[in-house]
Amino acid sequence: MKKSNIKIITNGNFPYGSASANYLKYFAFALSDNFNVEVILPSGNCYGLLNKVATFRKGNLRNIYYKHLGFVIHPKNYLGKIFDNLLALLLPFFYLLKEKLKGRCDYLIIYNIAFIDLLLIVFFKLISNTKLIFILPEFYEKPLKGVALVKWYNFYLGLKYLSKYGDAYIVLSHYFKNYLNNTLTTNKPIFILPNIIDPEVFSTIKNQMPKYTIGYAGSPTRKDGVEDLIKSFALLNKKYSYTSLLIIGDTINTVLPDLKIMAEELGIKDKITFTGLVPFEQVPSLLMSCQILALTRPKGVFAEAGFPTKLGEYFACKKPVVVTKVGDIPFYFENGEYVILVDSEDVESIACGFERILLNSGLSKNMVENAYDWMDKNLNYRNVSHTLNEFIQNICI
Repeated sequence: MKKSNIKIITNGNFPYGSASANYLKYFAFALSDNFNVEVILPSGNCYGLLNKVATFRKGNLRNIYYKHLGFVIHPKNYLGKIFDNLLALLLPFFYLLKEKLKGRCDYLIIYNIAFIDLLLIVFFKLISNTKLIFILPEFYEKPLKGVALVKWYNFYLGLKYLSKYGDAYIVLSHYFKNYLNNTLTTNKPIFILPNIIDPEVFSTIKNQMPKYTIGYAGSPTRKDGVEDLIKSFALLNKKYSYTSLLIIGDTINTVLPDLKIMAEELGIKDKITFTGLVPFEQVPSLLMSCQILALTRPKGVFAEAGFPTKLGEYFACKKPVVVTKVGDIPFYFENGEYVILVDSEDVESIACGFERILLNSGLSKNMVENAYDWMDKNLNYRNVSHTLNEFIQNICI
């Protein structure tokens, strides 16, 4: 039987370089048995040479083809950025039109939503009658001012006016599913896929870290509550001086200097290791060097609407996890059975969560087994592929 063709468009990175790249990579793997999948990158890679395939215009990863339509690496100069962004608006339309005429575009999947980026793509959907699926990973909070406000309006207007042209939706949370059900004028299929990973990436890594280390991996910004993590660790370290903290990751415009100043003011500078930006290939071994993994997200719409991609990776490491009670986390997990749930934006509660694991090794053993089983059933791309493929195939019915 001839396979249908799926085109996935992302303005992020692929197949390496960010959480969105990992999500889409395993998402594509899950579809590859039943579909021909190609990932299209309209704009240049934002992580530069940190991405090991950043210098390749196109490639093939386990039968998943990917192609940069414009720049391979996003320019650093102002005019170059404008030109790359302009190409990103125009080139996808003409590429999709060409592929449609050749019979190689049956489904179109868009990762994230932005008004300006999607105008021509929605026009293509309307004139070609191609099935359009939106993956909506985040709901952005409105900033007070600055360039971020322009980006927010691009997201908000896209969600308000263009999302209705989707034939189906893939979201990370019940919050987003309820939002779509309340705003769409028609009943359209919505699939909740909190995360999607390959646990085998973590299975061969051995733990060789002698210290009792708490670990975090991601972009250490307010969205992940890293300041609360550092403050709670300071409380813990006063009682248990043998503990240490490992913070893996950074943003392109680094946020680490301010975090290092905070650590110094709290008197724990020598107890915290900041790795900075590292390739994803190094992340599993770094996480496996820790004894506890932490995710201390604060409250907010972004936490309610999303689901932390790193949580599945934490579970795959078979390490006890301390996580704040935000979004869908309390919906899926009971305190003490899968994770240790702590109060958001409460450093004393977070520190107590770490202490509870330190003092109860038996609790940790049961939790990691339950969490791994949940991850394997709900997030392992091999195990969710059947329901995901069925969801997409049923859109035509």
